[in-house]
Amino acid sequence: MTALVVEKKTLLESLDNDAQLLKEVIAIFLADYPGRMSELRAAVIVRNPDTIASGSHSLRGSVGTFGARAAVEAAQKLESMGRHGNMGGVDDAFSVLEREMALVVSALEQIAKDAL
Repeated sequence: MTALVVEKKTLLESLDNDAQLLKEVIAIFLADYPGRMSELRAAVIVRNPDTIASGSHSLRGSVGTFGARAAVEAAQKLESMGRHGNMGGVDDAFSVLEREMALVVSALEQIAKDAL
């Protein structure tokens, strides 16, 4: 991997080098993330552009907190598709988001583990 999915040092610095706070922020995200992805997946399946746009926007904001650029871009694309009612390619866009989010989750789990 050439680029970090989440830059731990930058993230930790943004939290005044408080490792415990970092663990708490990550824990909140990891607890919330599966539900958000499930809601978004359901919206993609039924082609609900409003829910796709709002769900992607919310997820983009959350993952943006961690500086995960590729996941932010994937969520932005899906959000834009929902806002414009463009459902062509929405399945592929969601698949990209799922892959990027899996990388983010893995990185955050490792960061939380190492933050002790």
